Amino acid sequence: MTSILELLKRLFGRKLFNLEWLRILFRRSLKFPVSFPTAGWETLPADEKIEEEQMEAVLEENCYLPVDIGDILLSRYQVAGKLGWGTTSTVWLVRDLEMNDYMTLKIFSHDMLADEESVFYDKIKQGNQQHLGSDRVRTKVAELEIIRLKIFKHLAILQEPLGESLLDIQNRSVGERLDKLSIQSAIYQMLLALDYLHTECNLIHGDIKGDNIFQEIGDKTRLDRYVQAEIEHPSARRIEFAYTTYRSRSLEPASQLGRIQLGDLGSAHPGDAPRNGQPFQPPLYRAPEVMLEKEWNYPADIWNLGIWAWGAFEGSRLFPLEGNDDAYYTTTHLAYITGLLGPPPPDFIEPDTISAKYFDKDGNWIVEGCEVHTTSFEDLEKHLEGKDKEMFLDLMKGMITWRPEDRKTPRELIEHPWLQGIFWPPGCYRTTE
Repeated sequence: MTSILELLKRLFGRKLFNLEWLRILFRRSLKFPVSFPTAGWETLPADEKIEEEQMEAVLEENCYLPVDIGDILLSRYQVAGKLGWGTTSTVWLVRDLEMNDYMTLKIFSHDMLADEESVFYDKIKQGNQQHLGSDRVRTKVAELEIIRLKIFKHLAILQEPLGESLLDIQNRSVGERLDKLSIQSAIYQMLLALDYLHTECNLIHGDIKGDNIFQEIGDKTRLDRYVQAEIEHPSARRIEFAYTTYRSRSLEPASQLGRIQLGDLGSAHPGDAPRNGQPFQPPLYRAPEVMLEKEWNYPADIWNLGIWAWGAFEGSRLFPLEGNDDAYYTTTHLAYITGLLGPPPPDFIEPDTISAKYFDKDGNWIVEGCEVHTTSFEDLEKHLEGKDKEMFLDLMKGMITWRPEDRKTPRELIEHPWLQGIFWPPGCYRTTE
């Protein structure tokens, strides 16, 4: 092998020679297209609803594209495994047979107009690529169109594969929480991502949570092993009416947290236009200005990041709301916020608006039957001590405030003392300048 490497270096020149490209050439052990098993998998019980089956209305209307592992889509992309799903899409690991490389294919349901999300990815690609946050946000490689039965059109977005999500890492960690170095790295990298989205792309992400933040792959032989695992131990599934529902298969975990990317622009909005009263953000991460139907913009992302980071580090929610989205109540949420932050500033309350349901003109809580229980960041934080705790809470207080204008910007937060002086993954730096 050494002699081959030296020969190629002499032929192509050391400056132009790409060793990683050669490693890719030599390391591929699997031949594609692959013949996947036609039997031998676990059949899921009929009474167990999994993954996209939970979206009964979408399934009943045949909105998801039926995909089987082993399929070759558009005569080019062989489906190698199911990575996940969402309310509007399913996500698959595919092999590009022309380029001989792995990709991720996010396939939207046929009733989903995902053009706007695709346009947002275009804006991300057109931003200043010298900005240090440009590679902390996931991009698209291409946009594809899949036609089913000549009448159903499915938009699909082709992307570079990423590893497990931070939610996966958190769930398998001790205490189901990220340790200090991991959360510092995650916050820092997400601030780089938000600074890029806000200042270079004029986009509000709107859905910052652990299952939308992903590890970069690093060692791509993990993808070969993923496919080998699918061949040797086919994914559990259920086949009904020509539609196969697979249980998603995760990639093998990385040994430590490294470079991460913020993905999923399905909830994104342009930030160059004011918005009032429009539903926005997952309820658990919803900013107070959104709940009170006030004008919201980029600072809503800062609130969102702060609430997620607190829960990921502490292993418990800052506002312990129970139940799913259907059982979510704005009243309870605002009561928790009031208990932590105190009454909202009077200038944040607008008479003759929805605010009057919860607060009087001085910001006092007026909802009967829903009490406000006073607490503090200091009482709720359980894992740090002394100066370390003080700095962490100062960081959180710069993100979690009633008034959006009181929140720090990503660029200001990047320079916070609690995020300095630690080891960063390669490619991450201490300044956006």
